Amino acid sequence: MPAAQSCAVNATPPPHTALAADRHHGNQLPQRSALALGLVGGLGEELLAALMAAGEYRAVHVGVTQTIGSATPKFRPWRVGQGVVLVDDAFIGVTGEETYAPSTSPIRRYGEDEVLEAARTAREAGATTLVLVAPLPALLQMGEATRTLASVDEVALVAMGFERLIIIRPTAADDTRELPMALALVRTVGRTLVDLMLPSYTKALSARTAAQAILEAVRAAKPGVTVIGAKELAAIVQARMPQQAPRQPKLR
Repeated sequence: MPAAQSCAVNATPPPHTALAADRHHGNQLPQRSALALGLVGGLGEELLAALMAAGEYRAVHVGVTQTIGSATPKFRPWRVGQGVVLVDDAFIGVTGEETYAPSTSPIRRYGEDEVLEAARTAREAGATTLVLVAPLPALLQMGEATRTLASVDEVALVAMGFERLIIIRPTAADDTRELPMALALVRTVGRTLVDLMLPSYTKALSARTAAQAILEAVRAAKPGVTVIGAKELAAIVQARMPQQAPRQPKLR
């Protein structure tokens, strides 16, 4: 934009002036909105942060279990089942008992047996894109389950008629629960062997890197059903953020 010919050349233009300038130059303000369900734990929190930072969303409605306030206009807490929200894209995070979330967190959790319930909530909110984030252990990342529909519930998701159904299976993060010393030692040895024996792409990405890769995968997904495993996520990381790509450990 040309500099203003006045002493106020560095002043921030008023909102209505900035809006008019954006329209004049063809810049579009974000028009899409998202629904975030079950985004708890390390990966869930980072994915929620990525949605909040994403330029394409003007609002992120977050499913909660109790009414809470928000100091950020883009963050819209929504007590699931109360009132109506309208969204374009819905993100569902599937978690198990091993996923740590503070007991005081108001965000509603969803387990594997609640995926269809969450998807129906997204459909009722008008979502045309459904993103299901369902982590898999590293040992399962080389199987066919990472490339195809792996359950009756996932087949049912297809039947719901979303324009885009994106199922993403990142490698599950390590279980960090405290164990007795003997079991903790077995777990450590097992992890070391897995790191050495399996391809580097099966190693769990950091929560932040995985969240960024998931968002990139959603942006690139075409209409229809897309299933993405750790290998595809690692390829996205390698192409877009190679410095964060996992590396195969070496024996010395």
